[in-house]
Amino acid sequence: MNLNSVDLNLFVVFDTIYSERNLTRASEVLNITQPAVSNALARLRQAFGDPLFVRTGRTMTPTPAAQNAIGPVQQALRQLRTSVDQFGKFDPLTSQRTFHICLREASTAVLMPDLVRALRTSAPGVKVHCYPLDRRQVPVELASGQIDFAVDIPQLHKGDLNGTPIYSDRYVCVLRKGHPMAAKALTLERFVALDQIMVSGRRRGKGLVDVALTRLGKQANNVLRVSHFQPAFHVVMETDMAVSAPLSLARRYDVVIKELPFEPITLDSTLYWHKKADLDPASIWMRNQIVAAGRRQRGSSRSRGHSAR
Repeated sequence: MNLNSVDLNLFVVFDTIYSERNLTRASEVLNITQPAVSNALARLRQAFGDPLFVRTGRTMTPTPAAQNAIGPVQQALRQLRTSVDQFGKFDPLTSQRTFHICLREASTAVLMPDLVRALRTSAPGVKVHCYPLDRRQVPVELASGQIDFAVDIPQLHKGDLNGTPIYSDRYVCVLRKGHPMAAKALTLERFVALDQIMVSGRRRGKGLVDVALTRLGKQANNVLRVSHFQPAFHVVMETDMAVSAPLSLARRYDVVIKELPFEPITLDSTLYWHKKADLDPASIWMRNQIVAAGRRQRGSSRSRGHSAR
């Protein structure tokens, strides 16, 4: 394909058709007529030498060639939009930008309700896409523009990244209401006697609680291992099992929360972005929104007082 002979606006149409899977909805998103979208698709097909999308009922199903092309096209469009934004002003009230954020489960639950509530008022057209990533891939994806931000541990290898702390959390023990241990003091011996759920995205290996107990010469009775906290909480609420989880996440469930009977396990979260986005008005604005959400989370935690028993 010779890019000199291709209208770059066609790639915007390609991305929109791929996302919407429907020509009518694509025309509405692009604010152009459906015949104009059909004409653009015809030119794209000629440029690629492939149908790109096949009609299946009312759905436009991407061909293998479209599947292969969409990643590089979306990445190039994000980088182009970022470059354009850096030379202009960012108006959150009118922006239609989508921000891509790498977040783990607990951070998503802590930050997103507050952040989205604020965005609905200050930036109604802005969208946020969140997903987890292998920690080793975060610097690469930030550098390539695949993601705009990442929220992770302070020890994340920085390289060409900048970061700022946003909030701290700590692990607590979570039991169901009515659990035999609910009204008792949680001693170390009672804790290790509990049937535990271990939450880890890895298939094997120790978690933070296991490491802390090893230092004390103890071992948790992990009888269930899951990759996310949500199913762990549901199991806890219907059994006599326990799970150790971030306090800010535990507060969102109707459960009994107890302090761990050993040195607190704290979780500090840092917001990361690539240095090349330092002066991007859109990035600066969204960084401020995320930091503010973290600040409100800290304030909310203090106002609730010491909720773990």
